[in-house]
Amino acid sequence: MSTELTQEENLLFQSYYTFSLLTELHNNNLLESEYYDGMVFGVPQIKDDLRSIGIDNQGCVLIALYVMLVIPKEIVQQKYSSEYDSISQFLRTHTQNTSTTYSSDKTIVNFLRHIRNAVAHARVEFRPNDVVIFSDANNKNESFSTELPLRYLGEFVNQLQKVHIAYSQDWHQQGS
Repeated sequence: MSTELTQEENLLFQSYYTFSLLTELHNNNLLESEYYDGMVFGVPQIKDDLRSIGIDNQGCVLIALYVMLVIPKEIVQQKYSSEYDSISQFLRTHTQNTSTTYSSDKTIVNFLRHIRNAVAHARVEFRPNDVVIFSDANNKNESFSTELPLRYLGEFVNQLQKVHIAYSQDWHQQGS
């Protein structure tokens, strides 16, 4: 890579690559490996707890959404606006029980903005084996809430990942 990273790009790449590392550790069964068995943790209870909750858990989903929605916000979204439009359409189609009192949502609900805000402010709730609930609110007493069935959560994350992979590949090609 010969092109210099801006501070924003650096943060974006490091965050996304760290999330990708977690995904690959899960895909390669780290927690069931001899290597993991031999690892020494500063807090042994964490090692035991990770075995029971796994790497691919609700916390990892929140990390993924934060990395792919909150950190890049304008950097990636402007360059890949058509991809984000498709993601918005996916959310309009697959969310349920959506309610909003935002005046800006009168014409069309901006799911990505509300979900980004929900993730940024930790207003995310998981109903086990059912849905993830995203809630947003502002100081004008406007509120938003929607549910995304868990069966669609992976696809939502995958669509965001495709954009970030494309961004990374484009950046590397630019720097070559």
